[in-house]
Amino acid sequence: MASDLRVRAVLAPTMLLLVGGVYWLDLSGFAGTKQGALSAGFLGLLGIGGAWEFANLLRGAGFAIGKRTLLVATTILMGSAFAFGWADLDNELYPLVAGTLLLLFPLALRSLMRADMHHGLERQGATLLGFIMIAWPMYLAMGTCFRCLPSLLYVVLICKGGDIGGYCFGRLLGRRKLIPHISPGKTVEGALGSLASSVVLAWLLNAPILSERLDLPLWAALLTGVVLNFTTQTGDLIESLLKRRCDAKDSSTLLPAHGGVLDLVDSLLFSFCAWFLVLIRLT
Repeated sequence: MASDLRVRAVLAPTMLLLVGGVYWLDLSGFAGTKQGALSAGFLGLLGIGGAWEFANLLRGAGFAIGKRTLLVATTILMGSAFAFGWADLDNELYPLVAGTLLLLFPLALRSLMRADMHHGLERQGATLLGFIMIAWPMYLAMGTCFRCLPSLLYVVLICKGGDIGGYCFGRLLGRRKLIPHISPGKTVEGALGSLASSVVLAWLLNAPILSERLDLPLWAALLTGVVLNFTTQTGDLIESLLKRRCDAKDSSTLLPAHGGVLDLVDSLLFSFCAWFLVLIRLT
């Protein structure tokens, strides 16, 4: 336990410095790159890493999944985010539809073979789930970088601030279990503390981060905090369900005492999607 705390004490600030450094370089237009490109590239790598971990988790639990197909489709989707200007929603959503069909069709053909007929539908469903649950949100997060880079920071701070607030309130006040069959450590008090933390952050960070690019009135900022926190807690619970079903403690051992890529971004996946829907209305 003490060893884990020491590792976290070193690794957490290091990761924050890395992410903050990428964001700062991106915002300042490092080496003449298009604003948003560095952050989008970083998110794309996380998306590919998350898909890889997802496939390994399911394979380790005995599920059929098209790992190679998922990784190729995810890599192509992440790369396609750099192919246009992110100002036309029809063009932005086209890679999602085309990528999903290109992923699903070869798996569907394969499932028609006699040797694959008993696992073909399972393989299609598991592979498609990984693509939609991980690749889609990370692609939309990359689009957020290009549409309005500061808003990505806004979302991450609200979501991760809610995570921290939930942990602190849960440790201090937690009594009633929230959903013990999925995550025994989460409490109702922690969930409410997480919600309060996100709402307060959405209000406090609105003007400093978004005022130059977006205009969120007070009611919209508070509602954004509620929506992002709900999607944050849901994403965290869904990944907990995945790990419990696969009998795994962490998505991987990539980061000592922290887990893997999925353990870092699980609470952001649904939130990235929710914020993108807000962003396209505002921009």
